[in-house]
Amino acid sequence: MGASNVPPQKSSAKKDTKANGDKKARAPRKNYGYAKGSVIALTDGDQKFRGARERWYAYLTKANGKTVEQFDAIAKKAEEKEGSRGWLRFFVEAEACTLTPPAEA
Repeated sequence: MGASNVPPQKSSAKKDTKANGDKKARAPRKNYGYAKGSVIALTDGDQKFRGARERWYAYLTKANGKTVEQFDAIAKKAEEKEGSRGWLRFFVEAEACTLTPPAEA
């Protein structure tokens, strides 16, 4: 008889390329100013965005001078399902706004 149409089976033996616990250390996250009570301040300059970025920038302009919690509330009121933290990070990295953490007491 001829060859069957069954594909060859992969070996179930796992390759041990690294010893247990030899994971590469993860770089610390960049601090872009996000914290509870951080105040949003728009930067000077003409910002041009399209699509979802334009929509979220409109929420950001409404939250100018307010806290990140208030920005999140504005987005939730507009029935956005996404979290606002990633958008804040995007706008900080795009230099459209700055976040000022609250003063330590």
